[in-house]
Amino acid sequence: MTSVIDNSTKFPCVSCHTDCCKEYTIFVNAHDVHRLSNGLNLKPESFLELIGAKDYSLGIKVEEGLIDLALKQKNGACEFLEETDEVFRCTVNDFKPGVCRSYPFEMKDGKLSQMTDIMCPTDWNLDAFEKMMIPHLKEDKSEWEFYDRLVKEWNLKYDGKKSLSEFLKFMMDKVKLFPKVL
Repeated sequence: MTSVIDNSTKFPCVSCHTDCCKEYTIFVNAHDVHRLSNGLNLKPESFLELIGAKDYSLGIKVEEGLIDLALKQKNGACEFLEETDEVFRCTVNDFKPGVCRSYPFEMKDGKLSQMTDIMCPTDWNLDAFEKMMIPHLKEDKSEWEFYDRLVKEWNLKYDGKKSLSEFLKFMMDKVKLFPKVL
């Protein structure tokens, strides 16, 4: 493993082959969808994939079934991963999902740590990234909590009797009302 030992905020991702973007399904929340939709000037349906819900209590109940939302994949990778000059880069870096912004970090016992089960070939210098990553992780956690409440509200109110398009409109309207949830 390579180790980032200086105190700069130079990202090891710059020289990485982005296996994380090729291997993981990127699940998204309401704020992620809102940022992507606005940043790309596209309707959410154009970049979302429906995945059968893993957790029945948190899955979205729509006419199409019990689902979770994830980013579409292309050629076995996130559809926003693009290869140029034999290097892969994220084409939505400025407004990518929170889970992507926070990877490969997590909070454990109130402290920043590197995830243990990751594809990242780098041992990150946590001190160098702490000031930047802790706010990302807190924001991501708040956005997922907001999304979980939103899905529960939707499911209680409509119980699978409305379409995915109606859920996406409901979700986008809620995010417009609460753009920041910290």
